[in-house]
Amino acid sequence: MSLENEKFHQNVNKVMSLGFHPSTSTTFMKALFVISTTDSSKWAQKMDFYKKCGWTDDDFLVAFSKNPLFMNMTEKNISSKMDFIVNKMALVQPADLAHYPTALTYSLENRIIPRASVIRVLLLKGLVTRGDFSFNSLMIYNNKKFLDKFVVPYQPQVPELLSIFAGKMGPVELGIRV
Repeated sequence: MSLENEKFHQNVNKVMSLGFHPSTSTTFMKALFVISTTDSSKWAQKMDFYKKCGWTDDDFLVAFSKNPLFMNMTEKNISSKMDFIVNKMALVQPADLAHYPTALTYSLENRIIPRASVIRVLLLKGLVTRGDFSFNSLMIYNNKKFLDKFVVPYQPQVPELLSIFAGKMGPVELGIRV
């Protein structure tokens, strides 16, 4: 067997040992791609980084099982997103993001900040509670559904919501500290 074939089989076995099965072809293939392009020192470095962010080994594996491609993102990219979501907006705990790793793949400026800002304003004004939404749903809704659910119904109470969503205004302009 050639060295390339042997390495491929080792990678397939590693992916399977992490709980992936070839029958889940899309996720299995994504995991195989990440494993094949990430050497063991880079893997360990990523694990250490996520531990510093508040994740356990189990959190990391949960996130990897749900969306392996988040492993290819830079630490700077992930740090800025986690800092905004967890510290500035206080929407979720770090471990909660392990259950929604796809959220970490969205654009901070174009998706995360506008949506989190709208929700933060609604929470602080008492118009919604944390039980009214999941962080994952906030991120995966298309723009129309997000607007229909979290902007349009509350515009009479907070007319600036559309401007916040469009990035023309932030919670700070409403006197809300973030």
